Amino acid sequence: MAKKREDSAVFEIVVVLAIVAIVALTGQMLLYFDKTGKSLSFGGEGLTGYAVSEEELEKNAAEDFLDIGVSSVEINPPSPVIGEPFEIKITLANEGFVEIKTPFYVKAELRVGEENAPSTALNKAVTQSLKPGEKTEIALNIAMVTKEGPLKIIATADSTAKLDDDNPSNNQRSKTVIISSQ
Repeated sequence: MAKKREDSAVFEIVVVLAIVAIVALTGQMLLYFDKTGKSLSFGGEGLTGYAVSEEELEKNAAEDFLDIGVSSVEINPPSPVIGEPFEIKITLANEGFVEIKTPFYVKAELRVGEENAPSTALNKAVTQSLKPGEKTEIALNIAMVTKEGPLKIIATADSTAKLDDDNPSNNQRSKTVIISSQ
């Protein structure tokens, strides 16, 4: 009886390797495993297998891909003067395949001087829907009373992570401007 079980296990391994080889050579199917026990059983509560086409996976992944990003940070006027107002314009883009209907926050962090200097954060809600490929602009009016020198502006889309963005790598962009006395 033990010999039959060993032969059965070896046969199952050979079959699995053959399926993997066919999948690898054709490149048209992926082999996934789950523990439902509803398909080919590899012994007791072992793994079961089923195949899914790559096209179906790409279609489903694309339909659910949510991605909001900061596409630009603009300053007007480009060289602000101490005590005079200037505008920070943050352009956001829906770079995913899902319409964004949930309101979210954009944060502009203002850091005067060095990298580790304390910063001031401003938040603004985005309440409009954004269809895939659509852009919107957020404007913040600022009047700086500070010393001359660099001002780093760091813009962050979905700063509270409310949207569960699938690609957070494009959620932040920064720009440095020089604050002058004249």
